Amino acid sequence: MKVAPRFSLILLAVTIPCSVCRPQSPSHPAAPGPRNESTISVQELATPAKAERIFEKATTLLVKGDAPGSVPFFRQAIEQAPNSYRFHHNLGLALFRTGQFDESGEEFQKSIDLTNGSYAPSLFGFSMIFYRKGDYSHAQALIENGLLQDPGSATGKYCLALVQYSLGKIAEAERNAHDALLRNAKLADVYVLLARIHERLNNPNAVIADIQTYLKFDPHGTLQQDAVQLLQRAQADLSHLSASLN
Repeated sequence: MKVAPRFSLILLAVTIPCSVCRPQSPSHPAAPGPRNESTISVQELATPAKAERIFEKATTLLVKGDAPGSVPFFRQAIEQAPNSYRFHHNLGLALFRTGQFDESGEEFQKSIDLTNGSYAPSLFGFSMIFYRKGDYSHAQALIENGLLQDPGSATGKYCLALVQYSLGKIAEAERNAHDALLRNAKLADVYVLLARIHERLNNPNAVIADIQTYLKFDPHGTLQQDAVQLLQRAQADLSHLSASLN
């Protein structure tokens, strides 16, 4: 039975989604797909200034790592502007980070519905809820839909690679992980996934290089424990190999 690797969800609706996205900023929301730009523009113009201020405060808390503290402020913002896809998206992310996965999915779904399915970060976020449950077919379908909306998304490629790795599609996972890095070479969590892939391929030198790069970009990241364990196993493998050759 394949074990799905851990991941961190970075799909915030703030200045730019994705480790695997960041939050969406009030002043510079990430654009949904081209089909619904006019609908989105109307939504944003109709957002009250008070709601934007509350949303900005909530998003700041979320970016700083205080997901529990951000949730009530996101809810307040949504009371003022219930049709803001950005507000529902960031609340979904905050709920995900606090372990409230069912509620998180509901918020991502609201964001998706409000954009007629064109907001890629919410599609990616929702996919990771199915991924956690081991429902890889639904996760992959959502990711592929998101990539139709945003083909250049590093986060989308990373999410797809996670699902493919868990399905045992190692070559495809490696290819999409590299595609993610072509789009954003500093997306640190991808290097941990690559290390897992290279461990499966019995390439300890590549594992060590992957983890060293991860620690360079995110030395205190949420996947640090996994990274250290991968590094230790790769170093032990090299030691055993060296001993067998002597």
